[in-house]
Amino acid sequence: MKDNLTPKIVVKKRRLNIKRVFILALIIFLVCLVIYYSFKLRVSSISVSGNKYVSDSEIIKSSHVLKSRFLTVSSSNACKKIKKNDFIDACEIKKSWWLKIEIIVSENRPLFIYKETGNLILSNGNQTDKKDIYGVPTLINYVPNKILDKFISGLKSVDSDIIQSISEIEYTPSQNSDGDYIDEERFMLSMNDGNIVYINTRNIKVLNKYEKIYASIGNKKGYFNFDADFGNYYFKEFDSEE
Repeated sequence: MKDNLTPKIVVKKRRLNIKRVFILALIIFLVCLVIYYSFKLRVSSISVSGNKYVSDSEIIKSSHVLKSRFLTVSSSNACKKIKKNDFIDACEIKKSWWLKIEIIVSENRPLFIYKETGNLILSNGNQTDKKDIYGVPTLINYVPNKILDKFISGLKSVDSDIIQSISEIEYTPSQNSDGDYIDEERFMLSMNDGNIVYINTRNIKVLNKYEKIYASIGNKKGYFNFDADFGNYYFKEFDSEE
């Protein structure tokens, strides 16, 4: 005897919505197409800023991004390649609309040419054999490495226009009659204006005040002693006994 109380299970058949499937497939296709062509788009333009001693073309060439696909450009890898140049201290790459890339760098300043090695000394202490840099003085004699490092560390805090006003640097430690050092860290600077400046590594920042100090003595030529401690400085005119 059948139990009339047993519920009947009704299975509803859903029809496949061809229109919706087609629209979904079309959307997926278009998205994939956009992604595909986006990865094929190349960099349209590159700008460089912050550089003075390294040319734009040299930086762009070393970055290897000019012929790269825009979306695949790795800022860290490009900067790593750019920083292989001794003059480049730091690098940043920014991407913007219309496939543009901006390369921002900061440079290690050239300080002087070290005649002992024939190399150009940079503000980070590194040496480079690049010689086509003008407006920097020449250190004409040997300096012990420990003192040279101190001199470089101090000189990098001096303004570029002051460094460019120096024509020649000579290491001239002062000694007493017994040959003992009084000041082992003293240097003599021959200035482009005809003056002579004595300085040591402890007081080298005083050079930033050179133009102001020189202007205060009037139209005179002579020796400036900036190597005295306690912030004092002295001036002696050429051919003067005072």
